[in-house]
Amino acid sequence: MLMFLVSHNLAWPAVHDRSLLVDVNRAGQLYSINARFNSALTPCAAYHFLTDYEEARKMPGVIELFARRQSPIKVVVDLTAKEHVLIFYVKLHSVMEYTENPFKSISFTQLSGDLKTFQGKWEIDPYQQGSSLIFNGELEQDTRMPMVIIDYFVKSSLENKFNAIAELAGKYKDIRQNNCRN
Repeated sequence: MLMFLVSHNLAWPAVHDRSLLVDVNRAGQLYSINARFNSALTPCAAYHFLTDYEEARKMPGVIELFARRQSPIKVVVDLTAKEHVLIFYVKLHSVMEYTENPFKSISFTQLSGDLKTFQGKWEIDPYQQGSSLIFNGELEQDTRMPMVIIDYFVKSSLENKFNAIAELAGKYKDIRQNNCRN
């Protein structure tokens, strides 16, 4: 995923379509990430979309993804992705632990990987036409790259990632809709 930096706050709000909103703020080297988009998916289908770890293989840059269920609500995901930074490609690896709260939220924390810190939470907020998917997270890069490069990379990469997630959600067909008890 992405990177962050020093001394003052930077904020980048971005709107890609009528519902996607991405906001990235930096305090020191820690990035705070907030994103939100509306989906026609019911809250149940949105939950299944977010917990369909195999669906994440369709994200741009994903090289390998392995998901192992540890318990009914815990999943460990081993992800390797290739990120484009200016004229270079960087390979990033993370092992994440996801905790599922059926039909309401999914939280995660990085157990190991190339980022110093990466954690966050997806929440599902129902509304009449479907659901809003809301992401809040923190990211800290473990690199000595100049902050200007990291800031650019984080901003553009996160906007592209959330845009891709919103597009995948728009195409998602949940065949397990009958399993919902919300």
